[in-house]
Amino acid sequence: MSAATAFLGGVLLGAGGSAAGAWWLWRRRNARLGRFFSHAAHEINTPITAINITVMNLLSGVFGEVPPEQVKWVDMMREQVARLGGMVGELRDLIHLVLSRDLNIQVENAPVSELVAAAVACVRRDGAAGQGEVKVEVPAELPRVRVDRERAVRTLASLLFHARKFRTGGELVMGGRRDGSRVKLELRYRGHPLPAGEAERSLALLYPALGPNRHTLTAVGLGLGVLRAVAERQGGDLSFRVAPDGEARLTLSWPVSPR
Repeated sequence: MSAATAFLGGVLLGAGGSAAGAWWLWRRRNARLGRFFSHAAHEINTPITAINITVMNLLSGVFGEVPPEQVKWVDMMREQVARLGGMVGELRDLIHLVLSRDLNIQVENAPVSELVAAAVACVRRDGAAGQGEVKVEVPAELPRVRVDRERAVRTLASLLFHARKFRTGGELVMGGRRDGSRVKLELRYRGHPLPAGEAERSLALLYPALGPNRHTLTAVGLGLGVLRAVAERQGGDLSFRVAPDGEARLTLSWPVSPR
């Protein structure tokens, strides 16, 4: 072996070792950041839970009757606190997906009707006609699905918040059907027309941070990308289609539970 070859081999070996060391340090740093931010999100969620319980007690009459003219405002607070708690949950999922890379999914067999009812309750405001009204057309005979129940309800609720934010008129309809080994829930509404390919791009995991002024387009909360990633971890998927006239369809699929 010539001196030049030996020298080149040493350089390549040293570069490889340096790269491996840098990768290990990067992974270690990300894991530490993941644990820290997950802890921070958990701590943020603690006062949110306390506020939510207080608001629910107010609405249920535990502290006495709430004046009728104030009920809608207390109910709006209930909705927004629940929404905030959901976004904190999505933030924790994002941290475990991107930094810690250890997202833990706890699946169980769940009735679709229960998941839909729990999600719709999150966005329905009592005494405020037109706010959060959802027309549910989900057949009762749909089979159970294999999902993480808490995340499934959170994802459905987030999709409803998304649709409500960007709906420009008409009904907000949730339908459902079985498609082979999956159950598909479809949210239909009329929204704004989007540039070609923008609906598909909005499913990127970090879509709100991609490009200038991205937050002014189709992102609400942490965006659809987190919801899609969590659905995929449960064996499902999320798609988004917008027709040229603005007719939008958000389709969430979950695997059917084995018999």
